[in-house]
Amino acid sequence: MITILKAPPFATVQDRGRCGHRSIAVPPSGAMDPEALERANQLVGNAAGTAAIEWGIGTGRLRLSPALDAAVAGADVLARRERDELIVESFRAGAWAYVAVAGGVDVPEVLGSRSTCLPGRFGGLEGRLLRTGDVLKTGSAPAGGARTTIASTATRQEGTPFRVLPGPDLALVGTAVWEDFLEAEWTVSRAVSRAGYRLDRPALPVEGAPELPSAPVCPGTVQLPPGGRPIVLMPDGPTVGGYPRIAVLISSELGRFAQRRPGEPVRFAPP
Repeated sequence: MITILKAPPFATVQDRGRCGHRSIAVPPSGAMDPEALERANQLVGNAAGTAAIEWGIGTGRLRLSPALDAAVAGADVLARRERDELIVESFRAGAWAYVAVAGGVDVPEVLGSRSTCLPGRFGGLEGRLLRTGDVLKTGSAPAGGARTTIASTATRQEGTPFRVLPGPDLALVGTAVWEDFLEAEWTVSRAVSRAGYRLDRPALPVEGAPELPSAPVCPGTVQLPPGGRPIVLMPDGPTVGGYPRIAVLISSELGRFAQRRPGEPVRFAPP
């Protein structure tokens, strides 16, 4: 069992997400950094994709059942365990950490996943952010030794450009937009969420960009709204959109991209 003694500003229950429901406008949700989730689960002996706590930037404390093994992976956090309490004191790098416990977080499955879908208000714990005082059940697991392992993956390939492919609407806005997008050094804005990350300066030229009917989008799609500040869609993002799709982030890059924090620079390059 896990008791939230002090909730961070942003934390939810997430697993690998739900697939096959985009036709009814259900986004996949799931971990922002799937590789970090898998690493945390591996460290406590869980199967791949087991539900864990996705912990956004911020301090907090959990109480764990005695003898329950735990692991923290993803963001580089300063954390410690004191008896049955896991205390996250600060984030030194990265934006998302994953707290896995032996047996996993046991919340009801919805459409084949335990992930929280915040836009739809379902999954996870009542479809919402975790709050101070919440209690989460855990699955069955062999008795451990109350071990806690901290394993950061947030700084992997630091400074390497993110690989992108040309988007399906690029021909409608001109090749100059693609070239400018690749040449620019962008900054992650403060407008970030599990739905999308907006990028700041310099704005791309959008004069004459067509108004498009809604078309399918997926996590990693780079949209260009009026104003020229691209948006990179994330796991809770919409399933359709009308802004030009100028690029698509390669799926294996999405977790690394998600670990970028507001104010940090990002660059893009073809594979």
